[in-house]
Amino acid sequence: MRHVNLTINGMDMDYRTANAIARSVAGLIDEDPTVVAWHDGKQNRMSPVIEGANVQTRWNDYGTSHGGNLNVSINGDYDFIFADSEEFEELGSSPYMSLQDAEGNQFLCRIGDLRDPHDPHQQACFSIEEDSTPSSMHGG
Repeated sequence: MRHVNLTINGMDMDYRTANAIARSVAGLIDEDPTVVAWHDGKQNRMSPVIEGANVQTRWNDYGTSHGGNLNVSINGDYDFIFADSEEFEELGSSPYMSLQDAEGNQFLCRIGDLRDPHDPHQQACFSIEEDSTPSSMHGG
């Protein structure tokens, strides 16, 4: 795996900013990078969320074992593992789509139930970064 470690001074760094910087850097290295795992050390969060897993290491194990070939670390607080999405099979027609709101939060939405793609905060969507699945997706 290739490692890029960045230290950025002179500006506030949060997850959203670190994510944008990491994606920009990954785009310079790979033609079509896709985040397969990330770690937010400041908030003690990771994705994918794996119940009972060690937040400090499990994201790395997951990213490495799922095609990750680039790790971009920002200030030692934020890590993003990318894979080149050209290596993945296309799913074809899917009833779901991924959306991002104005704050940079990622959502998975049911296309047939989505009324406004600019508003992923509705019953058709749930946050990818947290376990916040709406009750309608659980059948409730």
